[in-house]
Amino acid sequence: MSQDVQTIRISEYVRLDKRQRSAKWQARVKLADGSWHRFSTKTEDVERATDLAMKFFYTAEDRAKNNLPQSTRKFKRVAEFARDRMQEELDAGGGHIVFKDYITAIDKYLVPYFGGYDVSSIDAKALVDFGKWRTEKLGRKAHHSTINTHNTALNRVLDEAEQRGWITHAIRPKPINDGIKTKSRGSFTREEYRMIYEELRGFHKLTDKPITAGTREVLRNYVLILANTGMRHGTEALDLKWKNLLWLQEEDQTYLGLFVDGKTGQRPLVARDRAIRPFERQIEINPKLMGMTLNEVIDAKLDEYVFVTRLGQRVARANLSRNFEKLLEKLGLTYGADGKKRTLYSWRHFYATLDLQRGLSTHALSRQMGNSTGVLDRFYSKLSPFMNPGLHSGRDLRNEQLELKNTVTVAEPVQQSVAPVEAQEAPALSAASKAFDLFDAGKLSECALLIALGVSRAGYDPSEELRLRALIAFEAEKLSEDGLTRVLGG
Repeated sequence: MSQDVQTIRISEYVRLDKRQRSAKWQARVKLADGSWHRFSTKTEDVERATDLAMKFFYTAEDRAKNNLPQSTRKFKRVAEFARDRMQEELDAGGGHIVFKDYITAIDKYLVPYFGGYDVSSIDAKALVDFGKWRTEKLGRKAHHSTINTHNTALNRVLDEAEQRGWITHAIRPKPINDGIKTKSRGSFTREEYRMIYEELRGFHKLTDKPITAGTREVLRNYVLILANTGMRHGTEALDLKWKNLLWLQEEDQTYLGLFVDGKTGQRPLVARDRAIRPFERQIEINPKLMGMTLNEVIDAKLDEYVFVTRLGQRVARANLSRNFEKLLEKLGLTYGADGKKRTLYSWRHFYATLDLQRGLSTHALSRQMGNSTGVLDRFYSKLSPFMNPGLHSGRDLRNEQLELKNTVTVAEPVQQSVAPVEAQEAPALSAASKAFDLFDAGKLSECALLIALGVSRAGYDPSEELRLRALIAFEAEKLSEDGLTRVLGG
């Protein structure tokens, strides 16, 4: 100890300290793990201070025997450790973008409510009471996803407390989630998409406010990029920088690729060609990039945000949302035919719906969008009848069967029963090949392909050529794993 500290040794495990500038005694109690727990006795009387120190010592001994933490800390202090740990990872370029949401949850909800609690005293009842307080604060029941974020943030704090020995696993409370189940947001039809992008061409001219006009110019490009990439509106899109763009070369074709950082971590995606021109317009309105081409900007790997107004300011998320709401209100498109309100996030659903309509598998789509196939199936399976009316009405299958029938060369009826085996098999091979050609061209659904190949027929035996084409289609993410298994004869 420092020379300006007076120390009284009560026992091997208990000390009293008093600094020269303080009249009150501080206690030091040695815990079972060898660490010293310090606290103020808040008294100048040495006998009273000794009693308090010994009482803490015996209480700590009893808690250890019952597998309880010998010392604890206020929730606010533990939360600061957890928050600082996440912030340090973000500042170092690591961690996950969702850490920002956890930090917000700690600052706005967890510390304001639990801040004065001893972290070891938080139990199931405290969590229920917190849920009621949160409902009052929000003015409504929190959504399931919001409570998930709060629960994960709370677990980060409890992890910190357990690692430091301030709680034990046995007394750690298990967060609960009784929130409102998240419903899928409304989407747009192709015709509504056309109406919106046509209106956006002159939307910025309908205001004389420079900031609003600048936001609406960016909004035009932002909407088109969201609709043609499947990126999440908000942090994932607005954190995009020019250094995250690249050109992908495949044989004689060039594609625009992006790396986005979302709640599931960083992932690559490929933009549709329609997104290229909006990116070019973002360069044209950025005062720092004027005169540069998209190729030059990508090659330069600039550490600059993409969505910047012509005033040189990074566009604000709230301003984008507010102006998009005004645009939808002007066009009468705030709500869809299903009664669901549309937001900028709806473009993600628009993107997914179009790809599923084109026959893209949920497996391939999940890689692009950063969702699991289970999530995609849960949100979009109920839309299937509207996404594929031709398939569900039976028209697509009838048309495909008719097209297949017209492509199969039927052998001459004379002596058909005694024709060589090779001659009998030739039409089937021709039909299978044609079926795969139609499937690869996007004119035949996977279901119709499997019917055409006869995978369910008794004695089905795929040729090596058929196996090879199935594997190529699977590699190109056109054929699902289930479809591949059935073609291979599994």
